[in-house]
Amino acid sequence: MDIRDGKIVKGINFEDIKEVGNPVELGKYYAQQGADELVYLDITATNEKRKVFRSLVTQIAETISIPFTVGGGIDSIEDVSALLDAGADKISVNSAAVKKPQTNI
Repeated sequence: MDIRDGKIVKGINFEDIKEVGNPVELGKYYAQQGADELVYLDITATNEKRKVFRSLVTQIAETISIPFTVGGGIDSIEDVSALLDAGADKISVNSAAVKKPQTNI
């Protein structure tokens, strides 16, 4: 699920993006419908030079019981540790891996 400004959004090729819901509530819904894993990607965190909303990760972890992956704005081991501590099961590193391939994130 793509996240922007703390909300789930939907668009095509990152254009005509529309808000479609709350990440915690949609995660709960998908888990109840039988999803076995979820992926949350903060699509603007890297460009806005900010971190994923850690408090949102904590809320998601407290609400769903299935594994979930978090990505967006992660560019250090400290970021990874903080998100895992907040309850994420996996971390997705994309832009940072391309920008700093020598880093062992």
